[in-house]
Amino acid sequence: MKSKLATAVSAALLMAPAWANVSDNQPDIPFFDHTLPIEERLDDITARLTNEEKGHMLTLWNEGVPRMGMLAFEPGEALHGLASPRHNVATVFPQSTMLASMWDPALMKRIGDIVSDEARAQHHHGPVMPRGRKGPLMFWSPVINIARDPRWGRTQEAYGEDPLLNGIKATAYVQGLQGDHPKYLKTAAGAKHFVANNEEHNRFNGNADISEKQLREYYFPAYKQVVQEGDAKIIMTAYNALNGEPAVTNTWLVKDVLRGEWGFDGFVLGDYGSVMMTRKGWGERGYIGHEIYDTYKDAAAAVMNAETLDFDNTSLFRTDLVQAIEEGMVPQEKFDRAFKNTMRVSLQLGMWDPEELSPWKDLAFDIMASDAHKAVALEAAEKGMVLLQNEPVAEQPLLPLDKSAIKTVAVIGPNADMVNFGTYSGNPRDPISPLQGIRDYLGDDVEVLYVPWAENEDELQTVPMDNIVLLDNQGLGIWRAEYYNNGQAAGKPIASDNVADVNFDWLDTYPHESQNGRHYSARYTTQIVPSVGGDYTFGVEYHGTEAKVSVNGVSVIDAHHRKGQDHREIRPVRLEANQTYEIEVVSMRSTNEGKHQVRFGWQLPKQDDTFEGGELEVAKQADAVIAVMGISVKYEREAYDRTVEGLPPGQEEMLASVLKANPNTVVVLQSGSSIESPWLKDNVPAILQSWYPGEQGGRAIANTLFGDNNPGGKLPLTWVRSWGDLPPFNDYDITNGRTYMHFDKEPLWAFGHGLSYTDFKMDKLKLKSNKVKQDGTIDLSVRVKNTGKVDGDEVVQVYVVDKFDRSDKPKQRLKAFERVSVKAGKSETVKLSIDVADLAYWDEKTKDWALGDRYEIRVGNASDNTTLSDTVRLK
Repeated sequence: MKSKLATAVSAALLMAPAWANVSDNQPDIPFFDHTLPIEERLDDITARLTNEEKGHMLTLWNEGVPRMGMLAFEPGEALHGLASPRHNVATVFPQSTMLASMWDPALMKRIGDIVSDEARAQHHHGPVMPRGRKGPLMFWSPVINIARDPRWGRTQEAYGEDPLLNGIKATAYVQGLQGDHPKYLKTAAGAKHFVANNEEHNRFNGNADISEKQLREYYFPAYKQVVQEGDAKIIMTAYNALNGEPAVTNTWLVKDVLRGEWGFDGFVLGDYGSVMMTRKGWGERGYIGHEIYDTYKDAAAAVMNAETLDFDNTSLFRTDLVQAIEEGMVPQEKFDRAFKNTMRVSLQLGMWDPEELSPWKDLAFDIMASDAHKAVALEAAEKGMVLLQNEPVAEQPLLPLDKSAIKTVAVIGPNADMVNFGTYSGNPRDPISPLQGIRDYLGDDVEVLYVPWAENEDELQTVPMDNIVLLDNQGLGIWRAEYYNNGQAAGKPIASDNVADVNFDWLDTYPHESQNGRHYSARYTTQIVPSVGGDYTFGVEYHGTEAKVSVNGVSVIDAHHRKGQDHREIRPVRLEANQTYEIEVVSMRSTNEGKHQVRFGWQLPKQDDTFEGGELEVAKQADAVIAVMGISVKYEREAYDRTVEGLPPGQEEMLASVLKANPNTVVVLQSGSSIESPWLKDNVPAILQSWYPGEQGGRAIANTLFGDNNPGGKLPLTWVRSWGDLPPFNDYDITNGRTYMHFDKEPLWAFGHGLSYTDFKMDKLKLKSNKVKQDGTIDLSVRVKNTGKVDGDEVVQVYVVDKFDRSDKPKQRLKAFERVSVKAGKSETVKLSIDVADLAYWDEKTKDWALGDRYEIRVGNASDNTTLSDTVRLK
């Protein structure tokens, strides 16, 4: 269940308008004169607007400034494709961990360019929404919180555990999103969440204790690179506190470091509702915030006086902050500074200029989810495939499978017929599941035996987020909740918010704090689009209440109260694939029983398949078995940290039986983080990590399994054998055994690991010089030879070891990499450079960067496989 703060804020965001051009009553003032310098235009509009009007322009859920012809604006999400508004189709690329596993910055930039193309096409030519709204051009993406712990529910949104890889990938994406036009931004990219937002279970009130040294060396670098090299125009701060001070009021973090040291010139906002959560009293409402300020006015004033945030997601900047200014709590110039910072980015986007001046005005709406864009989504999915293991079966590696030698393939597993996009996903056209991809690839030449996953067949399952199309502005599937002080859910609700699903169990409490008395009720509504058509089973479990369920206004369940009993009602419901349905669940309380429970769920339609539930039977019949296993957003997502280590219950047991029946079994894993299963490594001959591979994932999986795509992806994370090998979740000191830099146990698979269908040899490492100036570069070359029979890609990885004493010294640090394609039997020479300044460490005594005198250069294709080395001295 979401916190009251999160649901209240999400409810507000659902009603917020989007960026739009000016309305017809635009006055003839300097602000709208595109020929004037931006600062002159900012001065003009700042002097003309009232504080209330400025406050509206600095918050969501506003009406803009009608008297000036300024319509409201709102950002969107574009984590791995354009994700808002969801009613328009858009290309869905692989989730971020897979994009990181490509180790290909150039492709990352191309993806950013496609996403911003679709954003501009939607903005200029997409359907105009109510109140003149058009598609957004500001995006709260990418996420560059470093993935220090696999238990973090949002690991899937990050680019891995290494600062360099994280920074390079994020910077390339930002450059693609923002474009390279000399005057206008194509879109405005917003990096989040600054900083150390790495726990979901306590993200609203957590505190990250991190030394300045580790901040500088590990947690900051990607943000610094995105700001200084990517020129990102938006930064979102985190919910959590850093060393006891909430990020939203942390002057050192935002004003001193971000703006002062790094020269950030965009605008800063807090995560949704993060200013509100600094106020006291949330604990009394079942929510725990930072509990600092007595009123919202005090909180808003503190943020503005700290010179941290310029923009807020709630109403505080247009109400409480304005009052604080009127009472002299905040100087006017600080408010105007924030207003100009935000509006400057809007001018750089050309939002207030004539649309005909836009360099992207002619991008047609039909490029959305075009075949050309789908081809890039496929390329990304193929490049991000990581071959974890490929052991011999009958003296030959199991992969790639030989289509010509196979007559029957069994496809099994919980993710076989699912399209796992991950969170913050857009709306693709014709996505391809692994099962569909395999069927399409094999055609009529090979029989495909599919067995649907039958986990807890009789249990009601929560409606998966991927099926819910009623979303909040974080891209998460929601139910809209309305609360009543009567037992019939009648009349006007007294309160409303959003919830993640309908699964509540109250004891002597109310569904909402505003409710009281003996009679009360709640109405929960959402919209779904089933990916599979058929006869579903809808069910409601309840106690101490009556419950009703309807679909598109038609009642399907009308369950009456039964005193003292837990009860369950189920009904079959026919749903068609890809059709939109509105589901309504009403819980009506009219008894004195202390317990009050309601839970809604469904059972998936049964397939007409002889082998349903019979994985063992089809494994015996098939020439090869493809088991698509792993996890999904059910196990990891925003607001939910992982609680299941390794594979979910039942998966290993099923695989053990299948492997005995057919050793020609390939496991295709899907996840946004690592799967901690030594059993898999010890028992399964071939394992392909396919992450959450986007809309073309099924095709990419098939192409890889059957050899049309030679996998070349590398892990951006250390896969540990067990969470027991890690320090406590809330320990942010990475020297205590986190990441390849400090992990002191045997990993399941190492950072940078990834196999191929061919063999590579690296040799002839040459340094231009073994003595380099402190302001110089380390230039090196290495030969990569493909000694196998198949063309393939290899990733040259360069690690540096500090050969001198210093505190918190890592085992090694990634400092350069390049993905290279090499033809079978051929060689390629790769040249790389490392700025000596990038080898510096933070000296805690001098509070400045320092260099050592000697460094070892290691080169290989994984952090645990560096076969070449040399030494450099600084002079």
